[in-house]
Amino acid sequence: MSETYLKQVIDKPVSEDGKGPNVTFAASSVQGWRSTQEDAHICLPSFDKNASLWAVLDGHNGAEVALFASKRLPKLLLDNKNYKEGKYEIALQEAFMAFDDLLLTPDSIQKLITIRKSYSKLPIINANAPAIASGCTASVVLIKDNIIYCANLGDSRSILCRNGKAFPLSVDNKPEDDEEKARIERAGGHVTESGRVNGGINVSRAFGDHMFKRNQSMSKKEQMVIAWPVVKTEPLTPNDSLMVLICDGVWNAVPPDELIAYVSRRTTKHKQLSKICEEVFAQILPKEMPKHGIIGKDNMTFLIVKFESTAAFKRTNSVSPNAGQKQRAVEDMESEKVG
Repeated sequence: MSETYLKQVIDKPVSEDGKGPNVTFAASSVQGWRSTQEDAHICLPSFDKNASLWAVLDGHNGAEVALFASKRLPKLLLDNKNYKEGKYEIALQEAFMAFDDLLLTPDSIQKLITIRKSYSKLPIINANAPAIASGCTASVVLIKDNIIYCANLGDSRSILCRNGKAFPLSVDNKPEDDEEKARIERAGGHVTESGRVNGGINVSRAFGDHMFKRNQSMSKKEQMVIAWPVVKTEPLTPNDSLMVLICDGVWNAVPPDELIAYVSRRTTKHKQLSKICEEVFAQILPKEMPKHGIIGKDNMTFLIVKFESTAAFKRTNSVSPNAGQKQRAVEDMESEKVG
């Protein structure tokens, strides 16, 4: 078996539950069959006045970039000049680019190497500059004054439950997409039939991966792989009951519509939202290593943010998007499957 996968599954999730202003939340991750856990996340319900910050960061070729982003990205955003001036979309874009630049500084390189040594027994690829061949996706949601700003790199996803239905906040960035492919080719790269940049990564926007960002005649936003996020803005409304953030290890196995429906049902039965995440993992993660395909083989990270108070929406209309039976003691999971 490849060193990418373990001989024995690690199926014990690492979970947290918490509360913040007008929200209850949970984050849960499981390593699964992967030889290393490369996911990270951000849960900051009191990020700033009338603001919360949430993120899923799915690492590849190492955990270091994702873990470093989870620690450094929030402060880069909070300290950004445009953030302080209320220009949140621009602030997210600038904070993303600033973090990607930060990865190549000598101090950051040493921190990345230290993280890599702490979290993996595998050899360090490009040991002198780990962000050259390693990187991560980022699905980041800033909720400020009841406006949602979702900034996305790669294929992790953020999804609202609006009127009981899945409402996507993020857009996947895949190499085979027409605009992404055209940029990759202009920068001197190519996209394989399997949808990989030069046969490497299968996302066209990411933190790190600086081996794909070396065309000296192109700007940072014109490289094969870029850290400039796609930002979507939405008002938070009383019809929005919850939000989930997930990596591809989850959505590859469970379509978003089914996942949102399942989470909505289960929130009436669980006080601990992390139990819902763990139920989903249990249904996806096989006890034996799958011989074919990708479902059930990957790390999984799952955030649930439940909006608790309609009082939180009192300013929505004034802010433009642009400026009978007892609950069973033991749940019968066979009667409650995803989908």
